[in-house]
Amino acid sequence: MKQIIIISLLVIGIIGGAVLLGGGEDTAEGTASNHFYGQETAEVVITEFGDFECPACAQFYTVFSQVKEAYQDEVRFEYKHFPLVQIHPNAIAAHRAAEAAGNQGKFWEMHDLLYERQNAWRSTGTASNNPAEIFEGYAEELQLDLEQYRTDVRASETISTVNADIAEGRNIGVESTPTFLLNGEIISDINQLATVEGFSSFIDDALAEANGSAGNENAAPDETEGDEAVTKPEDQEADSAN
Repeated sequence: MKQIIIISLLVIGIIGGAVLLGGGEDTAEGTASNHFYGQETAEVVITEFGDFECPACAQFYTVFSQVKEAYQDEVRFEYKHFPLVQIHPNAIAAHRAAEAAGNQGKFWEMHDLLYERQNAWRSTGTASNNPAEIFEGYAEELQLDLEQYRTDVRASETISTVNADIAEGRNIGVESTPTFLLNGEIISDINQLATVEGFSSFIDDALAEANGSAGNENAAPDETEGDEAVTKPEDQEADSAN
């Protein structure tokens, strides 16, 4: 049943991506984000392009959070902003909040709260809420400097970073959330990552390949002795007014 739910949510994400993404130039001023967890110089890099208001992303979060803890000594895990702004009206505020928290060294803590409590702030389409006020409460809970947080949430640099991530994603073919990449290449069969076991197996294979490649590069030339060998959517920029 859990697998069926995740796959259904993936369909929602794919439809949302199709609505938002299409022709047009990818332009964004500012610098893309650099949020990572684990080994900074790891040979295996897993990147997620996510939307904090996306239900499928919240489902994958429960798996992803366990995997990144288990492999933090061997893998670099990255998160990139990719809010689907036309179907998730509260997403921009959430991504602003995460960036502002990141300026005080608490990106991943805010990232976790946003996904774990998504039902408390995401738009239902029928009721009005004030996500910015909720996110400020999270900032207070994380013991951030609230004045600095408020300044950073509203800063043009914050929305420029979100837009730079969106442009980066579009340039490499991201069309839905969540989208995962292995060493810069989109993982086409995302369903294999839907369980801790599946995601772990995928990473184990990637690590084995990386270690094998490293071993082959460092291996000495083969020598033989006699007959025996002695020894490889539309423009999706975030609206700065949100």
